[in-house]
Amino acid sequence: MKKFDFRLQRVIEVREVKKKQCQRDLAVSQEELARRQKLLEEAALESQAGNDGLRRALKATTKAGQLTALDGWRNRTEDEVQTRTGQTDEQLCEVDRRRAALILAAKDKKALDRLKERRLEEHRGESLREEQAFLDELGCRPDGSWQVLSNEPSK
Repeated sequence: MKKFDFRLQRVIEVREVKKKQCQRDLAVSQEELARRQKLLEEAALESQAGNDGLRRALKATTKAGQLTALDGWRNRTEDEVQTRTGQTDEQLCEVDRRRAALILAAKDKKALDRLKERRLEEHRGESLREEQAFLDELGCRPDGSWQVLSNEPSK
C-alpha cells in the first residue's frame, strides 16, 4: 500500500501559522481595547469630579478666578473623555477587523483540512481496491495451499 501524500500539506501548515498569528493579533488588540476602556473610565470619573467640583463651588461663595479655573479643568476633562471615547471606538473597530481576519483564516484552513480528509478517504478507497484486486488474483490450490493465478500455464 502506497503512503498517503497530500501535496498541499505545506499550504495547510502556512495557513495554520497565519491563523495563529491572527489569534495573537486579536489578543493584542483586545488587550489594547481593555486598556483604552480603563483610561476612558478614569477620564469619565475625572470629568464627573470636575462637574461636581464646579457645582459645589457655585453653591459656595467662590471667587471668579477659582470658578474660571474649575470651569477650565472641567472643559479639559470633558475633552479628554471625548478623545478617549474616539480612541476606544477606533480600537473596537480594530478588534472587529482582526476578528474578521481570524475568521477568514480559520475558514481557509478548514477548507484545506476538509480537502485533505476527502483525498485521504479517496486514497484509502483506492488502497482497498488494490488490495482486493490482489487478493482476487490469489487462488486456492486443490491441496489447500495458495497460489497466484495468472495467464501463464502452470508447469
